[in-house]
Amino acid sequence: MQRNRLLNILSPLVLLGLWELAVQAGWLNRVFYPPPSDVFATLWRLAADGSLFRDIGVSLSRVGLGMLLGGVPAIMLGLLMGVSPAARALVQPIAAAIYPIPKIALLPLVIVSLGIGEASKIATIAVSVFFLMVLSVAASVQQVDARFFEVARSFGAGRSALFWTVALPGSLPGIMSAVKLGVGFALTLIVGVEFVGAEDGIGWLIWQSYELYAINRMLAGVVAVAVVGWLITVLLDELELRLIPWQAASVRAQEGRMQVRARTWWFAARPWSYTAAIIPVALGAAIAAYHGGQLNWLLLLLAIIGSVAIQAGTNLINDYFDWKKGTDGPQSLGIGGSIQRGALTPMQVFWGGIAAFTLGSAIGLYLVSVAGPFIFWLGLASVAIGFFYTAGPFALAYVGLGEVAVFLFMGPVMVVGSYYLQAGQVTLPVVLASLPVGFLVAAILHANNLRDLESDRAIGKRTLATLFGRAGANLEYYTLIGGAFVALLVCVAAGVAPWLTLFSAVTLPTAVRLMRTVAREHEPKLLQPVLRQTAALHTQFGALLVLGWACGVLLNAL
Repeated sequence: MQRNRLLNILSPLVLLGLWELAVQAGWLNRVFYPPPSDVFATLWRLAADGSLFRDIGVSLSRVGLGMLLGGVPAIMLGLLMGVSPAARALVQPIAAAIYPIPKIALLPLVIVSLGIGEASKIATIAVSVFFLMVLSVAASVQQVDARFFEVARSFGAGRSALFWTVALPGSLPGIMSAVKLGVGFALTLIVGVEFVGAEDGIGWLIWQSYELYAINRMLAGVVAVAVVGWLITVLLDELELRLIPWQAASVRAQEGRMQVRARTWWFAARPWSYTAAIIPVALGAAIAAYHGGQLNWLLLLLAIIGSVAIQAGTNLINDYFDWKKGTDGPQSLGIGGSIQRGALTPMQVFWGGIAAFTLGSAIGLYLVSVAGPFIFWLGLASVAIGFFYTAGPFALAYVGLGEVAVFLFMGPVMVVGSYYLQAGQVTLPVVLASLPVGFLVAAILHANNLRDLESDRAIGKRTLATLFGRAGANLEYYTLIGGAFVALLVCVAAGVAPWLTLFSAVTLPTAVRLMRTVAREHEPKLLQPVLRQTAALHTQFGALLVLGWACGVLLNAL
């Protein structure tokens, strides 16, 4: 198995090496077959000036909208076809007849109907993935073992319960396979669609390079498509392990030593917290675009990577110093746990955190060279706060300043920094628009402190929860959660944020449920789910907030 993995790595490297050798030796004409060194140098230049990320971003937005408009209905209809013979008899013949048609052949018909603009490109993707996915999902439901349905019926399950407890979970592997097929097909199709009537996108880049006979640029675009496709596959594989945990054990049993080691570090850095680092950066960029700025996708990508690196470093350093100070032990709830489980040594965790901070700082220095000293001071303060959150005799988390630091630096500071990278200035409306995510990220930390109130008090750790007591700590949680929604309403009413950002208000029922749980429960184990659910609320609210600003950009462009 290890030998096969080595061959998987060596085979493309050998191919690239032979290609380079053939060109350098003159066996292949450099004009028609530029060497990999030239292709990758061109790829780097396109990435450095931001044009590559801009075109990839445009293509992915088209793919995403196409998957949303075509894939979601396909999954719903496919599930219905799987459980309903009548629906299957009605839809399957039509889907089976249209599925074999080459979808690029539908493009002229779509252009005649919708014109040559964005709508036709998105519609072509949507129609194409719909017929591919609906048949795959329907087949996956039909393959669920009939005995599972019989057992559920014997326990009194009705039609609705059968769907939610048997049909949907049993067909999830097939649904994920359908999504992977749909995304892969959409990526292939979007390149061809963008050959016609496009002015941007990765397909347009490849076609324009072909027309100019810039073969190295054309191949750089092809490589970019391959890398994007691989990254999406990795992300979907990871999502599949989360959605289908009963398959995770069999998958991980086949992992080699390097994969196991990488997964150990991945979980030690607490990746579920990364949305708290990504959303403020995305929000700042979305606000800048709404205010008329032209997004620099390279700076946005680097800002996200740097932010995640600092978040990972903070998590690892926090685990180390909490272990060193005796705050976290084997009985503790909700910790990273890599030290306690023996997966990593304390010094490995410490130096892993330093390495993550170094990566974030290196990216920050590049951003400083582009955007100026303002970013330097924001970055320096962020690294310092991340390190001294639990380090040192006056660690912020131990003197009641944890929520304040998190609110400021994972709310206004990160949003303002991201906005400044794109717009080159800071305005009061941007600061105000950052407050909702600041309130919610502070609520995540406070949920942790609420759960640990008694244990923190026992070891002398001072947090706002231990200082306020149970009643006061509950009130603080209500204030932070409610403050996010109030701040959003104020921003919309004052004209600071577009009305579309009110999309985030759909998470209000979740917020109310969490506040009721906090009011009712006091036991740490019963409060443990509140921490994860508050983090999920931050993710959902923040993603919808970014989406609202992005939709505002689209409306302004119309």
